[in-house]
Amino acid sequence: MSSDSSEKILVRAESLGKFYPALHTRNLLRYLFPFNLRSRDGDFWALRDVSFELEAGKVLGIIGRNGSGKSTLMQMVAGLLQPSTGTVEVEGKTAALLELGAGFNPDFTGRENVMLSGTIYGYTREEVEERFDRIVEFADIGAHLDHPVKTYSSGMFARLAFAVAIEVNPQLLLVDEILSVGDIGFQARCYRRIEKLKETGTSILFVSHDLSAVQMLCDEAILLERGRMMARGKPKDVTDTFLEMVSMQQQKLPGVLASEDVGAKVTFSDVALYDEDGRQTANPRAGEFHRVKAVLKTHVDIVHPVISVQLKTMMGFVVYDHSTLVANQPVRPLVKGDEVEIVCDLHLHICPGPFRLGLGVADMRGEMPVTLGGSEAIAFEAISDRRAYGLANLDATIHIDYVQ
Repeated sequence: MSSDSSEKILVRAESLGKFYPALHTRNLLRYLFPFNLRSRDGDFWALRDVSFELEAGKVLGIIGRNGSGKSTLMQMVAGLLQPSTGTVEVEGKTAALLELGAGFNPDFTGRENVMLSGTIYGYTREEVEERFDRIVEFADIGAHLDHPVKTYSSGMFARLAFAVAIEVNPQLLLVDEILSVGDIGFQARCYRRIEKLKETGTSILFVSHDLSAVQMLCDEAILLERGRMMARGKPKDVTDTFLEMVSMQQQKLPGVLASEDVGAKVTFSDVALYDEDGRQTANPRAGEFHRVKAVLKTHVDIVHPVISVQLKTMMGFVVYDHSTLVANQPVRPLVKGDEVEIVCDLHLHICPGPFRLGLGVADMRGEMPVTLGGSEAIAFEAISDRRAYGLANLDATIHIDYVQ
């Protein structure tokens, strides 16, 4: 291996797998020592035959739907979960942000937990105190620092946990979706700090549903599906594969939201996005006119219907929300069994990247609309010939006047 630190391997996983014995075959021995026994038919594989390497100073993104094995993989890299098959080797000091409040004593204050976490990472009290002001400044939780952490919101938990983790100078940082609970400003600070950690040689294993963040931060990405690695390579290529997979799976579905679930108040079908030529698309061109169409069937009477459209990032941030209520566009009452076509025209003044778009229905009861249901989100990736970064595309131009 080269002596160049940039080529040093910090994580090496080979044929990594994790299975859980099926309930009907589980005995005490298999329950206590599943990693020493062979799997049997009916066992559940949370992860199977996953191999990768992570070099120093690199960021590896891990994407996939819920239940695809992302968290299982992270727990094994962190040493919290024993593999059933294969091996995982990790070098260097590791800081793991795998779940909210992990390692925190809920009855201790934030201040006390900072000191506790620092000692867990191997620092003396003096070394933690030296870093304390920087941790508090980054966490930005104000007077809550001296309150028990069991009173914290999820966002406050995330801010404090991340602030501690980045100040212990880890060689490997594991981040499993914890940043999604913070506000946009906090997330922006975290992403900037991740970039700085990367520049100083810290390796990062990054799990996120935010495909834009994966493309922006990661050097490479892995796509997991049902515990298996479906793709690995450049972040853009892997996220495109994920979007294509999701779109294909949606097309195979009956085209309705919880379509025939007992108690469903509304049903959507034939939800699709079209370009200005009327062609269905999963890659709309940013800045151009597009149309969303869907068929709505009601299973209850709706006295004062409100129809809404919402555009979100893949992680769930609302980019745009509009409705017939906001537009002062009354919709006639709908009775049980009605079928109507919803057509929404919009100009996608957004930057290139992955988004999701959906429709919703509510009934205006008094002064507040009561949500009745929504459509399956349309996953798409906006494309453009012009480079732009962010969410909204303001189509800005910059002029410079030289003053002599």
